[in-house]
Amino acid sequence: MKKTILATLLLLHVVSGAMAQQNDGLPGVPQTESYVVTPVDTTNGVTVRKVAFLRSNNIVLVGNLFLPKDFSISKQYPAILSIHPAGSVKEQSAGLYAYRLAENGFVTLAFDATYAGESGGTPHWSEAPYERVEDIRYAIDYLVTLPFVDEQRIGALGLCAGGGYVIATAPTERRIRAVAGVSAADIGAANRESWLRGRSVEEQIKLLEDVSQQRTREARGAELLKVYMCPEPDENTAPSFREGYEYYRTARAWHPRADNFYLRRSQATKMAFSAIENIYLLTQPVLLVVGEKADSEWQTKRFYNALPGEDKEVFIVQGYSHIDLYDKPGAVNPAVEKLTVFFKRTLK
Repeated sequence: MKKTILATLLLLHVVSGAMAQQNDGLPGVPQTESYVVTPVDTTNGVTVRKVAFLRSNNIVLVGNLFLPKDFSISKQYPAILSIHPAGSVKEQSAGLYAYRLAENGFVTLAFDATYAGESGGTPHWSEAPYERVEDIRYAIDYLVTLPFVDEQRIGALGLCAGGGYVIATAPTERRIRAVAGVSAADIGAANRESWLRGRSVEEQIKLLEDVSQQRTREARGAELLKVYMCPEPDENTAPSFREGYEYYRTARAWHPRADNFYLRRSQATKMAFSAIENIYLLTQPVLLVVGEKADSEWQTKRFYNALPGEDKEVFIVQGYSHIDLYDKPGAVNPAVEKLTVFFKRTLK
């Protein structure tokens, strides 16, 4: 009940902000909070607006809308969704890429997924892949209501699991004209096989049995069990999760609304998901950006090999890892340059 009331109040706040459009002509309200945790050049003329939109079950999704320099509401622009990783929020890597692409002339939207950040949905900390797919559809619904967005020129970019969610959405969401993934991962495959592909079928079944028992305990009144997406590393921790600990849980990219938890019960819903189930229908252009040192490269190769279209490319950022592509300038800069060329070609 409390969550519903808060979501309704937030929606009312944004609606009142929408009324302010009569004064400045822009959607939402001016974003007064920090909109990216990684420093960016704030003198380049990008305008950031805080927006919200409804999806099913009266869940309010909250996002940051980035408008390019010299933006004019009388023009139409190509638009790009920037989808955050699992356990993340819009102010982290997705916000950085949204900002950088707005610098290059695109209208971009980074938003908190259902159950994450400022967005609604209970219980919070759930990682629900099929809900993430629906979030993307509703975000496109929002974009096509904006008079300055060209509905024929909408692209989608996802980072890590966000890349897998975009790949899962695009085959049956034809309003997405171009697809890009940065350090893209299929959260289903990664949780079934494990990040480094060492989990046997027997181990998968044992894990699912444990999750089922935990869910039974919760149904009988036990507190929902939260676990870290990136726990404190030890000698057995995969490189991406070691780096993920530094990214999410230290000053490097920590955010107060991204505590890096997920509900243990989410393990089953993640394992039930496949990002490539309908990939045979994904005929839009696809760009996959991956670090040379990424331990997730096997997922990039799997995506690429499964894609049926001819307009597909893997761009390798030399010398960098999976997490490096989230924020390190030496990795992000060539990635953004490549993404800009790709989206300008495919969304023209």
